[in-house]
Amino acid sequence: MERALRRAGFTERTFDTGEVKLNYAEGPASGPPLLLIPGQSMPWQSYQRVLPELSRRFRVFAVDVRGHGRSGWTPGRYTFQNMGRDFAALLRDVIRAPAIVSGNSSGGVIAVWLAAYAPDLVRGIIPEDPPLFSCEWPRLRDDTWVYKFFEVCVETLARPEGKDLAGFFSRLEIPVQGDGRLMKFPRPLAVLVGALIRGYRLLRPTGPVELPFLPLQVRLFVKGLSEYDPEFTRAFLDGSPGEGFSHEEALKRVKCPLLLLQAHSFRHPTLGLVGAMDDADVRRVLSLVPHAEHVLLSAAHQIHVDQPKRFIAEVVRFASALESADRRREPPAA
Repeated sequence: MERALRRAGFTERTFDTGEVKLNYAEGPASGPPLLLIPGQSMPWQSYQRVLPELSRRFRVFAVDVRGHGRSGWTPGRYTFQNMGRDFAALLRDVIRAPAIVSGNSSGGVIAVWLAAYAPDLVRGIIPEDPPLFSCEWPRLRDDTWVYKFFEVCVETLARPEGKDLAGFFSRLEIPVQGDGRLMKFPRPLAVLVGALIRGYRLLRPTGPVELPFLPLQVRLFVKGLSEYDPEFTRAFLDGSPGEGFSHEEALKRVKCPLLLLQAHSFRHPTLGLVGAMDDADVRRVLSLVPHAEHVLLSAAHQIHVDQPKRFIAEVVRFASALESADRRREPPAA
């Protein structure tokens, strides 16, 4: 654990749901509970830029989703229904109070599941650039660039002989807005990262790959990919995570306050949506949850990494509004 997080009072713990062991970090009891759920391939440490500040106001829980970080792997059982039940159990048995739940990417979809199907455990939700509707089948396959990204993940990381992290970075291609090009991961950086990973694995054949001198986003990406179960991503290639779970039906059930944070996205001429949501997706969410608030940010998909101060400000503003509403509902003193 980072020194700054230890100084802030965070400790790492494990919770057994009965099906899988979840690894999580818990901060000091400074206020109401705040549950943070990272996106696909990311460990709880992806929140490290915001945890110290948030821990001054909240009792923060940042969790490794099943198949990620130090949590258990469950190949063949990576569904939003199962992941939602994991977090419902954590809320019920560990947190033991209704929490504000913020999830990034697929973690945001889990937050919606919790608000819909475990409403008594949730005070409000902040889906952070969630792929609502865009990760449903078959749209994920037919209309999103990230499906191609998932294919590269599986081809390089789900090999019987082990993960080829260096190969993953050498094959990574990112669409460029405006001209239809695909931009490769910068070759000098790909070569450097590949060499560092190979050297690290010679010294430490197992466990997470920690390269502390790289930029934070690259460092987190390498660590996350080195730890997670690539079968989690393979599941998305056939749509199985969404079995029995309709985003539309779930959103219709959401009655708690909802703050939807949307990051930048665009459409590629041949690969479809690049990003988690387009404006049509947002309009659909707001039509299904009329009381929801929406904030569009000029930020990367992981808003809490790209713009940590803005993310903190939005979480604090949302929580303050909930507290004000609670005070208005309190009966007057006799």
